[in-house]
Amino acid sequence: MSTSSAPDDPERTCPSSSCEPGAKLIGVVGADGTVGYVSPPLEIDADFVERARRGRTPEKRFRFAGPCVEGRCAQWTGSRCGVIDTVLTTPDRPSAPERLPHCGIRSSCRWYAQSGAEACAVCPLVVTDLRES
Repeated sequence: MSTSSAPDDPERTCPSSSCEPGAKLIGVVGADGTVGYVSPPLEIDADFVERARRGRTPEKRFRFAGPCVEGRCAQWTGSRCGVIDTVLTTPDRPSAPERLPHCGIRSSCRWYAQSGAEACAVCPLVVTDLRES
């Protein structure tokens, strides 16, 4: 798997992006804290963002995808996304499924490019914003 984006690599998608116009809604966080995926991903607009910001932080309730900004992101390690690397070190994490579930961003997903099916196994466990609110 690729560990960085070379100039000839496709643009990578961050599967844990912010709620902002142009981002894609890829999932909804369920009552059990896991993400249920929206298929196909839906591009969100300013109206969605304004409504979603009422109440709890949108990133606590939804998962969004956007362009991976690599070095402009606090999670970038210099060559990889640190989020998925950290999640993959979690004890008792699920193992990669034999058959991957449908995913609307897998072909460009940063996490999949780095870690393959192992990333897909833990992806539903990631909630972007864990701040108390």
